[in-house]
Amino acid sequence: MSTVNISLPEKQANYIDMLVVKYGFANRSEFIRSIIRLVVYKPDLVEEAATFPFVVPKEQSAKKIIDAFSKNNRYSKEFLKDLKEGLGESDYFSE
Repeated sequence: MSTVNISLPEKQANYIDMLVVKYGFANRSEFIRSIIRLVVYKPDLVEEAATFPFVVPKEQSAKKIIDAFSKNNRYSKEFLKDLKEGLGESDYFSE
């Protein structure tokens, strides 16, 4: 068996510890192996996990979004150009 080390925020580690006790897992490793078995059985969970907690923006105007990013002066012209290009490629955002 391979050993894999992961780093977790304390809050997440504590939550895993609580689940280990609540559901009777032998330890954290057995809990993680169980989660992996579930993902193998239901691979669509990976897609959900990859996008969670992505929130769909309510604003659909690419121009308004670019303007808002531009106004705070935190982003380079290159970033704003890439953002405009990316929003333009999306079917969700309008001009």
